[in-house]
Amino acid sequence: MREYLGLPIESTEEMIQYNSNEVDVKKITVYKVKDLQLSVLKQVWKSKETEKEVFRVYEEVKKTEDKEFWDDMRFDLIVVQAGNLGEEFIKTLGYYRSFADNEYRYPEIYQLIEGYAEFVLQQQGEYHEKVKDVIMIRAQKQDLLAIPPSYGVTIINPSQKKTILARIRATNAEEISSDYKRSRGECYYRIKDGRWEYNNNYEEIPALRLGEPQNRWKSMKKGIPIYVSYMYNPKRYNSLVEPDPTEFTI
Repeated sequence: MREYLGLPIESTEEMIQYNSNEVDVKKITVYKVKDLQLSVLKQVWKSKETEKEVFRVYEEVKKTEDKEFWDDMRFDLIVVQAGNLGEEFIKTLGYYRSFADNEYRYPEIYQLIEGYAEFVLQQQGEYHEKVKDVIMIRAQKQDLLAIPPSYGVTIINPSQKKTILARIRATNAEEISSDYKRSRGECYYRIKDGRWEYNNNYEEIPALRLGEPQNRWKSMKKGIPIYVSYMYNPKRYNSLVEPDPTEFTI
């Protein structure tokens, strides 16, 4: 895992492990079934099942000697477990990001470190329940995904093993999940029998289109860890702090 991540972190059977003298992690947030109850197709769980872990986020991860380079930017790790959420495959809580000073939402970049994931990106029209565009992107190991400012994102793990993702974004970027909770999740559900099903809580849903990972966004390349890429050339990532929608096309 080290060669794909650029950090002295190892993958265990269910989580990751690291030496706190080498790697600094500001916070670990664990999301359980009960935290996603407002974002799934159906809620049919026994009380003890609501404590099952779905995914966790290691926030602001960095080598201890690199702290000075990560003031405006943050690097996170997300571990998504395998399994089901009722009739759906396990997924993350969908979200948009907050607005930067120039009135565009913050973008972000993901890189898949281990496993497999399906990203559902949706762009709202007049409001959240009127979807303008919706894209599904399949990500394999080392794939890069540059999420445009105007798109919300949900990450699905339809495999039988955990998925690990790296993410880089502006430190000031905040996740906003209230719209997704109001609509009980993203506009398409990924059902565990393999189907994609409409979310009837939306008013307008376009056809789901298939997108491709952005493995050559700017001068980034598949196989080069985004942590290493940032440390080598931080200016390359300025558009994550000062969003420019023209730099993000999918």
